[in-house]
Amino acid sequence: MLSNATWETLNKSTGSTTGVVALRLHPESKLNIFAALDRTTGHRFLLLKSNRADVNPLRPLPSGRGFHVQFIITASDTEGINCLQMELSDRAYGDVFDVIGNDVLKNILKTTDEKTAFETFIARIDEWQHFLDQLPGDGLSEQAQQGLFAELWFFWKFLIPEIGTAKTVRAWGGPKALAKDFQLSGVAFEIKASSAKQHSRFTINSEMQLDIHGTGKLILYCLLLERVLADGTSLNELIAALRTELRSDPDAAILFSELLLQSGYADSDANYYTTCFAIRSQHFFDVKNDFPRIIESDLRPGVGDVRYSILYSECERYAITETEARSLIKN
Repeated sequence: MLSNATWETLNKSTGSTTGVVALRLHPESKLNIFAALDRTTGHRFLLLKSNRADVNPLRPLPSGRGFHVQFIITASDTEGINCLQMELSDRAYGDVFDVIGNDVLKNILKTTDEKTAFETFIARIDEWQHFLDQLPGDGLSEQAQQGLFAELWFFWKFLIPEIGTAKTVRAWGGPKALAKDFQLSGVAFEIKASSAKQHSRFTINSEMQLDIHGTGKLILYCLLLERVLADGTSLNELIAALRTELRSDPDAAILFSELLLQSGYADSDANYYTTCFAIRSQHFFDVKNDFPRIIESDLRPGVGDVRYSILYSECERYAITETEARSLIKN
């Protein structure tokens, strides 16, 4: 898989300190796949090679934020004269390149022949290009930043200590647009954040968010934030801390980077996320019985995409302690 360790290995490889160096990926596969690094320019490459004559793509090749795709024929290449390459042309988009590259790798390794692998290579990049084109050019909105901050705070402070990194990353459903932000066996967690001075209500974005059907137990975690100039934590700092935490588990780290990008966070936009937050308070509520909410079964036929708010004061009687919440996570 592609990671900082891959590029460090290539950069430190023996030989000339300039020019292109390559590393075969997944040697157990029948496909000729390589990671390559141009040590002169710093450009990264993901290469798929073949000697088959019918792998030349007929569709237009995609390009996106900081990368582009080319089909190259090199008659003297013993690994495969036909080469499909994705190239990182702007180092600021290194995280985007690695995420897309790992997704490409995961999918082409499932194919049964080289022609399908070449088609899948392009199709996966096309899919990511479409997703990236939908992201705002100036980063996440402030509300989206706070929401992501709260999910990652819960991820860091509650899930990792109780169930470890691998299970935590796999449980994160928010970036996948699932109904619940975190789903564990028998319990789900929905995460909400607010920095309003007079916090009195939480916004619920659909009739599915507080519906416990299929989850067993549902806990609403509410994080109250305050924007501060010092002694707080920015979204960038929180993500850096989590990446350090995940460093010992490469698979979890790779999945975490993919989920971050699906959340709309890219390192190239980091300069937009300098606001620091201090934690004012945090609360856990057991969503059950007559908890104030609208769920799918309440709706008349033809009604959907419901967005509403609930009063904090009406949730207090359903509060549980942090100890109880940790016990639910652990068990």
